[in-house]
Amino acid sequence: MAPAARFGLADQITAFIEVLLLAVWLGSMMFFSFAVAPSAFAVLPTRELAGAMVTSSIAKVETLGLIIGPILILLQAIGWSARRAGAMTKTIRLALIGVMTLAATLSHFWISPTMVSLRNSMSGGIDSLALTDPLRLQFNDLHQYSVAAMSVALFAGLAVLFLTVRSWLKR
Repeated sequence: MAPAARFGLADQITAFIEVLLLAVWLGSMMFFSFAVAPSAFAVLPTRELAGAMVTSSIAKVETLGLIIGPILILLQAIGWSARRAGAMTKTIRLALIGVMTLAATLSHFWISPTMVSLRNSMSGGIDSLALTDPLRLQFNDLHQYSVAAMSVALFAGLAVLFLTVRSWLKR
């Protein structure tokens, strides 16, 4: 029997919504990381303008995570007993979605606002500061945290997507 024939329309719609949400979230992170940020710094005339565009764009990716993450957690909780995956697989998926949501939360409420605040306190912009300036060092550290948070969320999301598709195909 074909996988789609083994479960009802409601299950198929749930599977579609789950994969769609994951795809939108992962796609936004990938597009931001590999297209928006590098293009902004390559094309815009100043690093300040590029930074402003990247800040605006990452806020949208973070907001998607703050919306989609809880919806996915809710879908996991609702479908917990209906899934044929083992308890360990279900727990791993839920934990990975939690990690993704936590990364978006930390980025949105701590990393990004702190970076904006630091950038605003730099007279003349970040490029006017010495490489050893404490503000620049702190900004660079936060940038690394931002990249790490998005990377963790992205890899966790890919693992969730794999486990999600695998669990639906096992039905």
